[in-house]
Amino acid sequence: MREDAKTLFVASEDIATALNLLESIEVEIGFDCDDPESIEQAMLAVEEAINTRLSGHRGDSRIESAILRVKLDFRCAILEQASSDDDDDEAIGIVHTVH
Repeated sequence: MREDAKTLFVASEDIATALNLLESIEVEIGFDCDDPESIEQAMLAVEEAINTRLSGHRGDSRIESAILRVKLDFRCAILEQASSDDDDDEAIGIVHTVH
């Protein structure tokens, strides 16, 4: 039973490491608010950055759930920025930091 406790501790430590990496992700992207393809490419770029950063920590359902939540947060931030009433016609760059 003691071995199980040690195994659970290691797993918890791995999860904590993965969550710390996930919480510190900072991604800078640029996109054209009037171009759906540009918006989609920005969202895919963010997801790829997250996948790359967490590639060594995948598999645990708690980590996967957190990854999906952060990806959704980034998607929502991009869509919110794209749909804002900003009159600027230039491509917009956003930096979104998850804490």
